[in-house]
Amino acid sequence: MEPRVCVLSGGTGTPKLLRGLRELEADFFVIVNTGEDRELLGLHISPDVDTVLYTLAGIVNDETWYGVDGDSFRGHEFLRERLGVDESLRIGDVDRAFKQYRTYLMKCKGMRLSEAVDELRRRLGIRWKVYPMTDDRVVTIIVTDEGEMHFHEFWVERRGQPSVDDVRYDGSEEASAPSEAVDDLLRSDVVLIGPSNPVTSIGPILSISDLRHAIREKPVVVVSPFIGNEPVSGPAGKLMRAVGFEPNVRGLIDYYRGWGIDPDVLIMDERDDVEPPEDVEVVRTDTIMKKEEDSIRLAKEVMSVLREVSRA
Repeated sequence: MEPRVCVLSGGTGTPKLLRGLRELEADFFVIVNTGEDRELLGLHISPDVDTVLYTLAGIVNDETWYGVDGDSFRGHEFLRERLGVDESLRIGDVDRAFKQYRTYLMKCKGMRLSEAVDELRRRLGIRWKVYPMTDDRVVTIIVTDEGEMHFHEFWVERRGQPSVDDVRYDGSEEASAPSEAVDDLLRSDVVLIGPSNPVTSIGPILSISDLRHAIREKPVVVVSPFIGNEPVSGPAGKLMRAVGFEPNVRGLIDYYRGWGIDPDVLIMDERDDVEPPEDVEVVRTDTIMKKEEDSIRLAKEVMSVLREVSRA
């Protein structure tokens, strides 16, 4: 029997792996970071959740890993050029309609975020469950030499340029996970932490106490987002250093252990020359996913590891 897998995901690295797991029709569900959620011109923006949904629906823009493939931007351009509104985030027309409907479900129908996400999941015909990490407000704050800022401001508006002193998750101590997510996690066989940014994609999920405690009871497999001392993409290197960890596989394992999560297996890139911790099982493979066939290849290898771990 195939293992029931709980995948922890952010919005870029892990969705590439989810693309492969989708094609394999694996038995999994996803808990997604919402620390980057914000409101923009009245719309509830949930970037990582949307990327996961679009990926599983087969409509994601897999060049940018944000938004819908083939989307147009007439609304965004009209706001900027005719109304003089600087939206700060380039939202496509289909993507805007999607976000508008979620906002309607939450503000007019009184749905929790997790309920609205599940409604959207069903309407997109996605068979795999997708849970936001919380229905409560948790905000990832980047503490920089220019002051504190929302992750969106740091990464999208400022292009990750300010020096980072620390990262925190405002509201996480009081937040709880959707009960459905916790129940599914407790019934799962293994947890897969995908190759997302550890600090701003996975850290917010682990900051939710009921999720963190449930994950500690499960075998955990981690796919590294690093090759050597650099991340495959994004600001993970700068952010890892800011919170006191090396931006490599050693720092990755130490970071998760700092949350009380002790990985059973680390899947790292075959070109990575950093020596991993001696007390964790290591599988080396090609972790780069440029095309769908790369995602499928890596997903097959990851599933093989997950089967072994779940049987142990």
